[in-house]
Amino acid sequence: NVVRGSDADRLLLLVHGFGADERDLGGLLPYLDPDGHFVTVLPRGPVALPGMPGFAWYDFGLPAPEIAAAFASALDELDDLLDEAAAEHDMPRAEAIVGGFSQGAGLALALALRTSDRPHPLGVLALSPALPQASLDELQPDWDAATKIPVLLQHGTHDPLVPVARSRDLARELDERGVPLVYTEYPMEHQVAMESVQQAQSWLD
Repeated sequence: NVVRGSDADRLLLLVHGFGADERDLGGLLPYLDPDGHFVTVLPRGPVALPGMPGFAWYDFGLPAPEIAAAFASALDELDDLLDEAAAEHDMPRAEAIVGGFSQGAGLALALALRTSDRPHPLGVLALSPALPQASLDELQPDWDAATKIPVLLQHGTHDPLVPVARSRDLARELDERGVPLVYTEYPMEHQVAMESVQQAQSWLD
């Protein structure tokens, strides 16, 4: 699904979380991009969940080695999609923003920071990220490039699914590595609150 803003000159890749679909984050666009600066690409995860509505990028219930492989596969798929979207809409990949919620936020963060021959995105919007790895180092980031990639990291203090402590640890790791980071906590559960979206909108501007 692609939504083109009225004054679009950049790409925004928004990756949904576990059990959702491409429409989930699309509902944020009137608040996230009210002036229509982005062509927003909203992909659907490849994994259908038995007995559940929605989709996923990988199944949290897999054994650890299989989760790592599934994460890597989803990451490659999103990296290819970003290339394709940049070519299709004639917009520089290096000026794209990648973002997401929960599982999608973990993938967006890994996509932006990974060691790669492809141009890194301009920035990352990570809303309550869920990463299968305990440390970003396991994703083999390009820490030199990461010092030039701004990250907006948000998390709810009452999140029952992805503990806020994980984002605190992540924020500490990013900060120690010199990544330009804005980290904010909100009194919310595993969700996106209007206040957090308003901050994201200001950050994107």
